[in-house]
Amino acid sequence: EAGMGAVGKHFPGHGWAEADSHVAIPRDEREFAEIWEKDIAPYRSSLKLCGVMPAHVIYPQVDPSPAGFSRFWIQDVLRGKLDFAGIVFSDDLTMEGATVVGDIVARADAAFSAGCDMVLVCNRPDLADDLLARWKPGLGAASLGRIAALRSQPTPAKEPARLAAARAGVATLIAADS
Repeated sequence: EAGMGAVGKHFPGHGWAEADSHVAIPRDEREFAEIWEKDIAPYRSSLKLCGVMPAHVIYPQVDPSPAGFSRFWIQDVLRGKLDFAGIVFSDDLTMEGATVVGDIVARADAAFSAGCDMVLVCNRPDLADDLLARWKPGLGAASLGRIAALRSQPTPAKEPARLAAARAGVATLIAADS
């Protein structure tokens, strides 16, 4: 209601992997057909997503790379089969599930090469600094177009009632405290 787009995560699905990608390297041993039928079903529905975040899960029966570093998952399935035209955000590149690709620059390169439009470095300021110092990506026209479209999302003409009520409540609290 406030004009913010929804981002679906963790594509193609994280539910069958037991390990937590924050601290381990999760694997999902299922075949593509089962993942397509069960996990990807919400992405085939009429969800209106502005963005998608792939999982740091390896699906070895499909691709040896985690989904967030896989051209198959991002280009062939998400963009190709599902015709997704929005932004693809990497998951946090500081997570253990991303370490299979290499150092922070190798992770950003791999995510970007697979089709991510934006890469996230969330919990390690030192690695964010390292990436900013050493990584020199060349954004393609398609990525630039998707980013520009995201930035120009229309804002609603009228503030949603719950947001207006929250603002009024904050104003009342401030006034009462004065």
